[in-house]
Amino acid sequence: MKRVIVIGVAVAILALGAVLVRAVVSSSDARGFPAQAAAGELPAAPAFDLETLDGTGSVSSADLRGSVAVVNFWASWCDPCKDEAPLIEDLWRTEGEPNGVVFLGIDTQDLREDAREFAQTYGLTYPLVYDEGGAVGRAWGVGAFPETFVLDREGRAVAWFPGVVTAEGLREAIAKAEASG
Repeated sequence: MKRVIVIGVAVAILALGAVLVRAVVSSSDARGFPAQAAAGELPAAPAFDLETLDGTGSVSSADLRGSVAVVNFWASWCDPCKDEAPLIEDLWRTEGEPNGVVFLGIDTQDLREDAREFAQTYGLTYPLVYDEGGAVGRAWGVGAFPETFVLDREGRAVAWFPGVVTAEGLREAIAKAEASG
C-alpha cells in the first residue's frame, strides 16, 4: 500500500512539474515579441484586425504595411496612460500626421464606453481600436500599460517602450524605423 501511495505522489509531482514548465514556456513565448524588439531582432508584428473604438470601421495589421507605425497599447483605468495620452496626441500631430507616420492606439482589457470617454477627455484624434477580450494584447506580449511599439514599413518592430514613452525616445525610434529596410 505504501508503494502505491509513493508512486501516486511521484506521478502527481511529475504532472505538476509538466504543468509548470508548460506555463513558463507559454508565458515566455507571449513575451517573446517585446523581448525580440528590445534586442533589435526586428520581429514581425503579430497580425490583427480590430474594430475602431467608435464602431464605424476596422483597422488591420495589413493596413499598417508600407508606413512607419507607432502602436500604443493603453486602457482607460491606467494612470500612466493618462499621463502619456497628451504626449502621444502631440507627437501624432507634430511627427505623425504631417510626416505620414501612422499612429494607432489599441485599447485593451477595458470597457469600450470607458475608453471612449478617455479618448474624449484627452482629445485623442489618431486612430483608436478596441481589443475586446485582450487577445491582440496577449499576442503582442503586452504585460502592463502603457506599452508602445514602433514598426518599420515592413511591419517589423524596431522599438518597444514598456511604460510611458518620452518624446525624444519616440522620435528616435521613428527615425530608426524610417531608416530600416
